[in-house]
Amino acid sequence: MDHKTSLSHRLGRLRTLASRRAVVATALLGAALIPGGIMAAFAQQRIAPPAALAAKGTITYCATIDNPPRAFHDTQQRPTGFEVELGTEIAARMGLRVNWVQLKFVGLVPALQARQCDALMQELFIRPERLEVIDMIPFSRTGQRIVTTKTSTLRASSLDDLSGRKMAVPNGTTIHTLALEANARLKAAGRPEINLVVLPTTTETFQQLATGQIEVLGTTTTAASYYIGLRPNDFRPEGNPFGLILTGIGLQKGNGELGEAMKRSFEAIVTDGTYRKLIEKWNMQGSEL
Repeated sequence: MDHKTSLSHRLGRLRTLASRRAVVATALLGAALIPGGIMAAFAQQRIAPPAALAAKGTITYCATIDNPPRAFHDTQQRPTGFEVELGTEIAARMGLRVNWVQLKFVGLVPALQARQCDALMQELFIRPERLEVIDMIPFSRTGQRIVTTKTSTLRASSLDDLSGRKMAVPNGTTIHTLALEANARLKAAGRPEINLVVLPTTTETFQQLATGQIEVLGTTTTAASYYIGLRPNDFRPEGNPFGLILTGIGLQKGNGELGEAMKRSFEAIVTDGTYRKLIEKWNMQGSEL
């Protein structure tokens, strides 16, 4: 090798080393400029969704979106609330966007079975009869509560104490079922039954209570806390909460692949503290697992 060739060779090596160092420096500078939250997101292990959902890039949730602070529409008619953010976060851990389908409560399970949605992101109580038709992933707890007006003289420690009273319940909910069971007991005992007013949504039950169309309503502890918080001078709880129960995401029976992916996503959300932050943000303390 002559002198010119040797010199040329050495210069080529120096240029290559300089180029590599520049690439490394650029990468380090880029990493330094990325916010910590984004770096943490990069560090999260992506959980693989079923192939069909991965191909679409979207998961579809059915929900009533009428149960604040769990799920409701903001002033711009966008879904928001604890369950909306939790469902969105679960989807993000699988690399998916979310499509929301709003339905009445009684239509949720039929829509899931008809494959109109991939999952029910809803305050669904985990009951044996429900587990016979859908699979469920627990994500919170809730109970039942009686609510009346601030000026009411009503005193009740159970649904049976509402004998002869006009009471509203959302159609197809657990409190609806419990009220029907109370009426069966009252009838068997020869006492006046509860005068049940069955309405499509929780919001409508509170509207009727506010306007004096009913004397009392039955709802979840979550909804009671929310609406009483909005109008503490108009509404008050009566008696203690009852019927504390787990609530869960609903899935088509036997859809184990999606169920496992969503369960792993939820567990990651609990482990890294995101779940706790959502509970605190939406004042859901006492409803966490």
